[in-house]
Amino acid sequence: MFALAIAGCHKEPPPTAPSDDSCFGAQCVEQAEAAMYYKDYDNAREPLTAVCEKNDGFQCFRLAELYETGKGGPVDLAKAAEVYEKSCAADYPEACERRSNMARDGQGTPEVEYEYAVKACTGGRQLACTHAGQLLGAGRGVEPDPVGAIEMFQKGCKLGDIDGCTGAGDLLLQQSSAEAKSRGLTAFINACVGHSGYGCLKAGIAFHDGVGTKRDVTKAEQHFTRACEFQIADGCHVAQQLKDAAGKPVELELTSKAAELAAGGLETRELSCRMAGQGEPALSRVIAGVARGKDSLDSCAKEGAAIGVRWEFEDGKFRDAKFLGRVPKKLKQCVAYVLRKKAKFSHNGSCEAVLLLGDPEGAAKALAARANAPADDGKVHIRVSREDEE
Repeated sequence: MFALAIAGCHKEPPPTAPSDDSCFGAQCVEQAEAAMYYKDYDNAREPLTAVCEKNDGFQCFRLAELYETGKGGPVDLAKAAEVYEKSCAADYPEACERRSNMARDGQGTPEVEYEYAVKACTGGRQLACTHAGQLLGAGRGVEPDPVGAIEMFQKGCKLGDIDGCTGAGDLLLQQSSAEAKSRGLTAFINACVGHSGYGCLKAGIAFHDGVGTKRDVTKAEQHFTRACEFQIADGCHVAQQLKDAAGKPVELELTSKAAELAAGGLETRELSCRMAGQGEPALSRVIAGVARGKDSLDSCAKEGAAIGVRWEFEDGKFRDAKFLGRVPKKLKQCVAYVLRKKAKFSHNGSCEAVLLLGDPEGAAKALAARANAPADDGKVHIRVSREDEE
C-alpha cells in the first residue's frame, strides 16, 4: 500500500527544450563583444545580427563593416549598405557617412550619396558636411545650390574640417556682396590657422587686393610667407615679389591650370602657367601666343608628336625653354627656334604644357606613349639670350 502511494505521487520531468546555439538578450552582446575583441570574426556575425535587430546602432555598424570587408564570411556590399542604413536610422552618424561613401563608390545613386551625407553631417561628421557641400556645389544627386553648399561647407569648417573652410571661402568670394566676401576671407583665415597652405595663399590674395577687407600689403605678405612654409610654391613666389618690390605696387603672379586647352588651333595637355593673369581666359591668350607659330611647329613634327615644354616669357617675348621627357635633339631645336621667332605674349610669366604637334593621330599616339614612358632626368635646356633675339 505504501509503495503504491509513493508511485502515485511521482511526477514526470518536464520536456527538455531542443538544443539551440542561438544567443538571447545580454548573452548576445557578450558573445559579440568577445568575438570582436579576440577578432574571432567567424563567430561574430550571428550575435551581432541578433543585437542589431534590437536597433543597436553601434553593433549594426560593426556588422556592416564585416559584410563590407568580408571578415567572418563573404563580402556582401548590398547587405553592408542595408545594415549601414539600419545603423544610421538608429542614430549612429558614422554609419550614415559610410553609406554615403558606398554610394559614391558605386553602391547606390548620387541621390543616396547626398541623402546620407546630409544625415551624417547632421550627426556631427565633419567630412560628411564638406562632402555634402561639394555635392550641392556640383549639382550631384541634388539641384545645384551655392548658398546651400556654403552652409554645408561652413558646418564642416566649424567642426574642424579645413577643406570645409576653403570650400566656403571659394564660394563666398564669388558672391557679389561685401558681406559675403568678408565671410570668405574669414573662412580662408580659419583654414590658414588650421595649417592649410591654400587657405593662407587665398587670404593673402584677399588682403593684397582689398577683397572683403581694406587693402593691407603687410598682412598679405605675412599670409604668403605662411603659405610658403606650408610648401605652396605660389606663396613663396609672391612673397618674394612683394619683398623685391619694397613697397611698390606689383601684379601678383599666380598659377592657373587646365588639363586640356586649345587656342589658335593648337592643342595642349597638362597646361600650367604662373603669371599676372589667372583663369582660363588668361591661359587661352598664352596658348594663342604660342599658336602664332603653329604651322611651323607642325612642320617640326609632321608625323605627330606630344612635346613636354616648360618656357618663360618676359616683355612679350619668349625667353627660355626646357624640354621634358625623351625628345629627339633636332625636334627640340626646331621647336625652340619657332617659339623664339614667332611666339608673342602680353605679359611676363612661365608655363609648362604638353604641345600636340603635327598629324593629330600621330600626336594622340605619342601622347599615350608619353603617359607610359619612364621619367627622363636628362632634360635639355635651351637658353635664348637677348643677343640671340637681336
